[in-house]
Amino acid sequence: MTPMRQTSVGLEHGAMPVQPTEDRRSIRLSRNQTIIVLASMFVVAAVAAIAAISSPPTYETTRNVMVVSGANPNDNEVVTQALQSIVESKGFAAEVKRRGDLPQSIDEINGMISVKRKPDSAFMSIVVKSPDREESEQVSAQVVPALTSAFESAQRDLPVESRIRGPIFQEVLRPLQSTSRFPLWFAVVFGLLLGGLVPFLYFLARNLTKPVLESSKDVIESIELPVLARVGALSARGTNPQDTIAGVISSIERLALNEPVHRLVLVGSDAAQERAELALALACTIARSFGQPVALIDADLDEGVLTTMLGADGTAGLAECLAGQLNPEATLTSLGNVSVPRVVEPMRPPDGMVRFLGAGVDTSRNILRMRSNFARVLEALAGRFVVIVNGPRVPGPVPTAQMLSLADATLMVVNEGATTLTDARAAGDTLRSFGSGASGVVVLRS
Repeated sequence: MTPMRQTSVGLEHGAMPVQPTEDRRSIRLSRNQTIIVLASMFVVAAVAAIAAISSPPTYETTRNVMVVSGANPNDNEVVTQALQSIVESKGFAAEVKRRGDLPQSIDEINGMISVKRKPDSAFMSIVVKSPDREESEQVSAQVVPALTSAFESAQRDLPVESRIRGPIFQEVLRPLQSTSRFPLWFAVVFGLLLGGLVPFLYFLARNLTKPVLESSKDVIESIELPVLARVGALSARGTNPQDTIAGVISSIERLALNEPVHRLVLVGSDAAQERAELALALACTIARSFGQPVALIDADLDEGVLTTMLGADGTAGLAECLAGQLNPEATLTSLGNVSVPRVVEPMRPPDGMVRFLGAGVDTSRNILRMRSNFARVLEALAGRFVVIVNGPRVPGPVPTAQMLSLADATLMVVNEGATTLTDARAAGDTLRSFGSGASGVVVLRS
């Protein structure tokens, strides 16, 4: 194959290996994480604002009482504190209920009544709150009579000389009724704080416990393989798919200038969807731009993302070929007979230039046959096709030793800001252990 020729770089040609480093914990959020935090803040704030606006109003009926008994301010303070304690007690609520013959329970009435008073002041406001206007007025109408009755009954059994002389208190001003709602500004501020704090703490804990790849330097230090390209995922917003594929093909050509690449394998520790799209787009672009017939194989027998993407679920494929039940070349399906993702549609080559071999039906039973029979599948396609293999997750349940050892070039696909350092390091170890051709990393921007 002429379009992809490469020279091994990095470790392949004697470059000094990078010493492994410890996982670096970082509290810095990635771009995607920051966007999620900000989006969560505004969404929760909007929901809280809507809830505050749509919440029913609360009606407040206020009665103002002034203590007029006592020969000095200290006496007034003692009496005023006693009045406040009485109003806030459940016994007072029971008296209000009895006098007004109210249907509400004592606890409900007690919850409606509150007292507002400044320190050392003989003036206090008794407020009755309720979502129902009439209920607020009914309860408030019994406050002063119930308070008078409570004092009179308490002094009735005292000797005359021990009783408080004169009127103890009197109601001043007219009852005031007002309407209040949950503060909109508080709902918005609370929503912003709650909506931002929860995802921030989650991402912070995740970044500290499972650090992720945040830069090309992290990739080189963790995987110890050269970074061939840093491109946007094909389906990512603002990404030009043609530029992405052109960058990947150029990196493959730089990777092996001296040897032709007839077998290209794509693997990774995650990003199965993005990796499958990249393999499909590479197959279409190579066939379209270089006139090379391509055989695209979905060797991800565990997940079969590419097979699902092309609507080939339930169709015999690689698993049956590994079991010796079908001939690989005869099982290939023309890409012209299936629908491809919208992002790949502009790259679709002429009919027959790309043939597809799905994961198959009996994958679970034949998954271990990948270890010994994958070479036979490639031999059946040798000489007629450029083979592009969408490989499985590494390390994973699908054996990859033979597949990696037979590849002319292997691309490891990682997600910036998503792939953990632990997974990336394990995948890099697997690739270096079994890969025989040139290898490199394609970083998908976050």
